Amino acid sequence: MKTIKFAIVLMILLMGSVCFSQPGNDGMKPPSMEERMKLVEHKICQPLKLDKSQTEKVSAAFKEFFVEMDKLVDKNANPPARPEKSKIDVLAKKRDDKIKPVLSKDQFPTYLALEEASRPPMPNDQKHEHK
Repeated sequence: MKTIKFAIVLMILLMGSVCFSQPGNDGMKPPSMEERMKLVEHKICQPLKLDKSQTEKVSAAFKEFFVEMDKLVDKNANPPARPEKSKIDVLAKKRDDKIKPVLSKDQFPTYLALEEASRPPMPNDQKHEHK
């Protein structure tokens, strides 16, 4: 009888530890610059059917945006903290201001929709407003 009680308590403790354990942060690495640039090419440049010159200018604007975003991320926090929304908006506006003259008037609204759809999901399902 004592053995059965001991086994039940042991199983409860084991199940509790399994249920409440949290995965480590090892698998949560942000994408590299190369991976991000490939996503820009695949999710923005290709659907817009940009020529080589347009693709280079759009890619350069995004690369500068990603570099500046990386500077704003607090890497000392665990997990690294996202920058304030207002700072992201300033960088996104600078990026979009560089991209707007590269695209036609018909392409720019499509670009905005593609850019919004390609953003990583926000924590707590918050949508990133963009003007």
